[in-house]
Amino acid sequence: MWSGKHRTTGVVVQVAATLEGQLSWISDPTPGSRHDLHCLDQSGALDHLATYPPIGDKGYIGRGMLTPFKKQPGRELLDWQKTFNKSLNRTRATIERVIAHIKSWKVLHTDYRRPYATFKTTISAVIGLIFYALT
Repeated sequence: MWSGKHRTTGVVVQVAATLEGQLSWISDPTPGSRHDLHCLDQSGALDHLATYPPIGDKGYIGRGMLTPFKKQPGRELLDWQKTFNKSLNRTRATIERVIAHIKSWKVLHTDYRRPYATFKTTISAVIGLIFYALT
């Protein structure tokens, strides 16, 4: 779980939220060294979503999700692509606020100094408390 780049521990969790900013699902943690697409595939989140395509960031390109356009090397985005990206990012801002709220829990915000095997239990307890607070 140690990241030499960030000099801290880390894991990846996938989060699903409604466009109104309501948390709806959190995946089990996976090691922070794994790519977002790998974690998304392991979580099975795309198998249980509604008929509308989910929205994601540029890390999820290629999975049938609505994602912003990437700027190709040496080329500029077209005006309609910039407009699309701006609109999509405004929508994603709500979901990013949900993620920021989850990260504000101290046990998730600070370094996790206990054995990695206990992290899944810890995050499950935090997730339960988060969903309990929503009801």
